[in-house]
Amino acid sequence: MIGAAGAATLLLSVALLCVKRIDTAAWACALQALCAAMPLGESAAAVAVLAFALNGVMLPLALVRMNDGAMPALRHNALLVWAMALALLVVIISVAANIGAGEIMAAGVSVTLLGVLLAVLRSDTWTPALGLLSSQNGLVLVAGASPDLSGMAAFAVAVPLVPGLVLAGMRLRR
Repeated sequence: MIGAAGAATLLLSVALLCVKRIDTAAWACALQALCAAMPLGESAAAVAVLAFALNGVMLPLALVRMNDGAMPALRHNALLVWAMALALLVVIISVAANIGAGEIMAAGVSVTLLGVLLAVLRSDTWTPALGLLSSQNGLVLVAGASPDLSGMAAFAVAVPLVPGLVLAGMRLRR
């Protein structure tokens, strides 16, 4: 089940590249935060709840409240369709084969890199915050896959400092 959560997090990260509206992107990011917090829940349940509350509820709600319209559309080219199909295949394979912590960690690193790609891909005002929040979800997934991570280190990973600072900066500029 945890492998499916990691694969679903990766699938939602690819889906965030296709989303055009901020409210849809915020809900996808909230679902991604829930999936990313699941592996962390085995070792540190309180930290997983905190990570979901901050990454999956508070920051997406702040993004929706700061909504200034739809984000620029990304062309749906063949590469993006193939990437979605490949990510869906990863979800199906990970459900069928009980994948381990190494594969979940690889999915977390991929989610982090796709979040950074989303942050630099578009040039509107709120996409960097969304990309950094997606990257934060990838870090939470990596923390959940790390078997010997201490509670304090997991807590430090769960707090979305950089996306929160970007959102605060956007709010102050308004």
